[in-house]
Amino acid sequence: MCLSHIKEKIPYLINAEQISELNKGFSHDQKYVIDQQYLLRLFSSEKQDKRKEEFETIKTLSTYSSFVPAGIQFGTLHDINRSYMLLTYIPGQDGEEALKDLTEKEQYTAGYSSGQELKHLHQLKAPPNYPSWFSVKQKKNDRYLADFKDLDLAKSIKETIISYIRENELLMKGRPNRFQHDDFHPSNLVIHNKRFSGIIDFQRMDWGDPIHDLQKLGFFSKQVSIEFTKGIIDGYHEGKRIDESFWRLYNFYSAVHIVPALVWGKRISQNQYTFMLERSLEVMEDHDQFRCEVPKWYK
Repeated sequence: MCLSHIKEKIPYLINAEQISELNKGFSHDQKYVIDQQYLLRLFSSEKQDKRKEEFETIKTLSTYSSFVPAGIQFGTLHDINRSYMLLTYIPGQDGEEALKDLTEKEQYTAGYSSGQELKHLHQLKAPPNYPSWFSVKQKKNDRYLADFKDLDLAKSIKETIISYIRENELLMKGRPNRFQHDDFHPSNLVIHNKRFSGIIDFQRMDWGDPIHDLQKLGFFSKQVSIEFTKGIIDGYHEGKRIDESFWRLYNFYSAVHIVPALVWGKRISQNQYTFMLERSLEVMEDHDQFRCEVPKWYK
C-alpha cells in the first residue's frame, strides 16, 4: 500500500513530517505514528461498523479519563477498501518492556494509577437494551467449554475447571453491564518517564461485568511485575479494603479465562497452546485449584 496515496486522502497527514510504522502486537491493523502526535490505524472496510463503534466509544471514554487517546477522525478510503481511525498518540513504552527498568515502588505506583483509570472507564454503561451479562457470557462459556472438552488435557484438570465454572456461574447474574477493555495487561498499558501514561488498544472492547476486565492479570501481568499487578488491584479499589465478593468474582473469572485461552491457543499453534497451558497451570496453582479466592502473589 502506497503511503503517499494515503497521505493525500487524510487531511491530518498531508503536512506530516515524520511517519513511522508500528509493528508490535497481535492486531492485524496497520499502525503509523504521525509526528509523535497522532496514531493512524488502517483496517479492512469490511470491519467498518464494528470499528466505528470502537472509535466512538474511545471518544466517549476520553471524557472519563485523560489517560485514553482522543478520537480525532474516522473515515474510509473507498478506492482501496480500507477504513481508518486517527487517534492522539500516547508516547512511551508498553509496560511489558518498561516495567523492568522501574523500582518496585515505581512499579506499584504505576499499577495503582492504571487501576484507578480503569475504574473510571468502568463508569461507562452499556448501550440501552444491551443483553444481560449473564445471558451473553453464559452462551460464550457454553461454546468454549464444548471445544475445551475435546482438548488433549489431563482429565483431572478438565474436571476441576469445568465443575468450578458450572458450580459458580450464577455469580454472573445481576452483575452490571459496563465498558470492558477486555485486554487489560502490561502490553496495553503505557509507561512514560517512569510513570503510567495511558491505556491503549481498544479493539477487543466489549460490555459486561467490569470485574471481568481484571481476569488476565494472573496470566500476563504478575509475571512481568507482581508489584505493578498488586498496584492495579489496589488502585482499582482506591486503596480501600477489598471485600470477599470481589475476590470471589476475580477467582471465578480467572478460571473462566483458562477455557478460551487454551481453545484459542490450540487453534493458533502448538507453541501458543503450550504457552497458554503453562500460564493456566500457574493460575491454578496461584489459586490452589480455585479453592483460594485471593491469589498467592497478592498476599
